[in-house]
Amino acid sequence: MSAIATAEPVDELVFPAIEDCAAIGNLETVALVANTGTIEFFSYPNFDSPTVFAALLDRKAGHFVVAPEDLPAGRQRYHDDTNVLVTRFETPDGVLEVTDFMPVGGEDAQNQLVRIARCREGRVKLVARCKPSFNYGHGRTVARRTSSRSVVFEDGTDNLPLRLAADRPLTLEDGVAGLDATLTAGEAVIFNLVCDNFGEDLVSCGKVEAALAATLDWWRSWVGLSSYKGRWRERVMRSALALKLMFSETHGSIVAAPTFGLPEAIGGERNWDYRYCWVRDSAFTVYAMLSLGFTEEAANYRKWMRARFAEDDHGRLQLMYRLDGTTDGLEERELSYLSGYRGSVPVRVGNAAHTQTQLDIYGEVVDTLYLAHRHLGGTTEETFEILARVIDHVCATWEEPGSGLWEMRGAPQHFLDGRLLSWVAVDRALRLCEQTGLTPRPYWHDTLERIRTSLETEFFNPRIGAFTQVKGGSLVDSVALLIPLVRFLPPTDPRVISTLKVIEERLVTGPFVRRYQKVHVSVEGVDGPPEGAFVACSFWYIENLARAGRVGEAAGLFEEMLAYASPTGLYAEEIAPDGSHLGNSPQALSHLAMISAAVALDEAIEFGGQPF
Repeated sequence: MSAIATAEPVDELVFPAIEDCAAIGNLETVALVANTGTIEFFSYPNFDSPTVFAALLDRKAGHFVVAPEDLPAGRQRYHDDTNVLVTRFETPDGVLEVTDFMPVGGEDAQNQLVRIARCREGRVKLVARCKPSFNYGHGRTVARRTSSRSVVFEDGTDNLPLRLAADRPLTLEDGVAGLDATLTAGEAVIFNLVCDNFGEDLVSCGKVEAALAATLDWWRSWVGLSSYKGRWRERVMRSALALKLMFSETHGSIVAAPTFGLPEAIGGERNWDYRYCWVRDSAFTVYAMLSLGFTEEAANYRKWMRARFAEDDHGRLQLMYRLDGTTDGLEERELSYLSGYRGSVPVRVGNAAHTQTQLDIYGEVVDTLYLAHRHLGGTTEETFEILARVIDHVCATWEEPGSGLWEMRGAPQHFLDGRLLSWVAVDRALRLCEQTGLTPRPYWHDTLERIRTSLETEFFNPRIGAFTQVKGGSLVDSVALLIPLVRFLPPTDPRVISTLKVIEERLVTGPFVRRYQKVHVSVEGVDGPPEGAFVACSFWYIENLARAGRVGEAAGLFEEMLAYASPTGLYAEEIAPDGSHLGNSPQALSHLAMISAAVALDEAIEFGGQPF
């Protein structure tokens, strides 16, 4: 039997660290590439499509490795101001660089993935193995050769067939396409993975280098649109680039993260699917993009969001949608046949939270639309009437219980975030009226004051000196950090200062901030080992310090958090006490909070450390 049939480049026992996986994408989907040269995760052709590579969730669920023979871990970096990834391997005999990208820009920017393995020094023995596994690792994969340099993978259904093309002959045994080669300095091998229905691949038509150049130019031109001139440009732009990967070019919507099933605690059951458009996360993302001067994303998102508003005559929104705005197929199910990342099961697709009531979503989206109007204008009377239905819905429901920003799976409660963001929704609608000359409903002002009174009397606990997680409660939640950020109260308000102190005592350890104090399993609806520190909460805390005038502390903690980013500058959802990443990655909420904290710190330093 040949070496191709017996070689198994992906170690069945060893999973890469989440922080050792970098992201590439084309504004339709994202692939995660580990520093071993392995594509560990790839939903294709869209963000919310089934995976074709999911080794990150089960070592037998499909992979595509291009690396030196002994599979050492390499060092990863992005080409400056792009999402084009380079993994550099230094072996005893030579240096190999693998460049990974998905084409964007240019006439050949189809939905495909390109890998270029080039020997930079000496000699390197290259090993490549491509073994897709369709339908989340559960489908039947059939491989057939179409030429000496091309293999097509199919699953026998209507799913799009994949074609792997190379500029050298490929082997095919046991459903695995392979290539072994010894490269000397300057020599390269090119691989192109594309849907077989899309016509000619880039390798066959000799357009790989042109596609790479066009992709580099496209990303750099996009970064050039930013107005950010602050102290952390490189890191802020990396977060912006990570966020841009999560936008759907086709629809204008945004995923919360491009992955599913990565655990919030190793061995735990909080393994969710984030490949959908959450109203909250997407609104926050657009807000962050606008703060950096990116406006096209806001215009596209506003158009997408307007369509969602128009779908319900009563102004109700779903918590989340598919990228195309539909809600079919969001039902949660468990993929029990997958072993899970480092044994963390169950692996879930779909998300049961889509049926929840979360009252905060209206505040986030109206706040973002208000900011979009300030940057772009264009709020017509027709658009305002649609928005007014949403505000009327908030006025009618703000006193109802919900599941909260953290999507608790127990019984609905009166959470702080729902009440706070209901206030934001009405406040920003009134501000929009002031800017446009449009007429608010006569009861909006009264509702705004009633919500304020409720927050100040029912959610502030004078005994502990803090705003609490739920009405009349005694436990604190990092959601309270949003109070000065959404301008409900200034950072110098004694209640804000005392709340920050209680949060520091109960939730903060160094730069790490937990979401909330431990609550009973009946509230969370799930059990298991404790989760890590929540990255977004850490940056909310830093922004609070900056706005409160504690600039030195804020800057120090910000630098600490930068050190906990992945080697390529990415953040997952959470960070464990040992610094390893947890949860889906890259995570929009983490990156947008980092951007907001950086912008606030720049402003704080500019203002001479005065509260603002």
